[in-house]
Amino acid sequence: MGRIETVGIVGLGLMGTSIALAIRQRRAADRIFAMDRDHSAVEAAKARGAFDKGSTSYDTLKGADLVVVAVPPRAVPEAVVSAAAMLSPGGVLTDVASIKTEIVRAVEQRLPRMIRYVGGHPMAGSERQGAQAADPDLLAGRPFIVTPTAVSDDESVEMVSAFARGIGMRPVILTPEDHDDLVAQVSHLSYLLAVAAVTAASDQALELQGPGFAGLARLAASPLELWTQICSANRDAIRRALARLRGQLDQIEDALGREDALREILAQAQRRTKGGD
Repeated sequence: MGRIETVGIVGLGLMGTSIALAIRQRRAADRIFAMDRDHSAVEAAKARGAFDKGSTSYDTLKGADLVVVAVPPRAVPEAVVSAAAMLSPGGVLTDVASIKTEIVRAVEQRLPRMIRYVGGHPMAGSERQGAQAADPDLLAGRPFIVTPTAVSDDESVEMVSAFARGIGMRPVILTPEDHDDLVAQVSHLSYLLAVAAVTAASDQALELQGPGFAGLARLAASPLELWTQICSANRDAIRRALARLRGQLDQIEDALGREDALREILAQAQRRTKGGD
């Protein structure tokens, strides 16, 4: 597969701008065309040197070989359809949303069959928002989940995978359903755990928080509307993850009166984190 000459980006928030900066940093494409309906977002990304051409119009994307849609989950299908008209012949669309089954189904129902789309999700982020907070190092070495379906062709999947490698990420191929189930366990559940911990703590306790709890508090401060959309759309997988967690919490509670059992649970967690981040 040849080099991707032009990447289009829809949405110049934290993730869209971080991807653009990673393309720049690693020379993963020759040109970046970008758009956001919010003029201030375009200006903020422009100040970071994130694109070659940018505006508030989808027309800016005309001729892109690959378009990355980086907008909130509910806005993805409409944005993909709008961007599809701007693709170069043989071009491919992907997105970065944290849920896949619902979005992939909606997109594939609306796109003409000759338009090529493969769902994507970079496993990276921050509680901060906007182009000002963008950082290409957020992406470095992290998984980029690629979610082909029965209608995805091999060349499209490889283009998205090659792009992920080009911006310093590790492509991982999953079905949309497996993506949602696994990401619920390691991402969506983490956010809800942080929310639960912060809301359960008393005001007096919050005044005494150390760095560990402060990390939870930062996670709980992540963008409200984005996480409302994510958790609502992936509610079934999150419920399964919560059920697994409740079972583990019950075991921990029961072990509190039995030091050997408690030590084994704590040791098991340590063993599972060896080699992790």
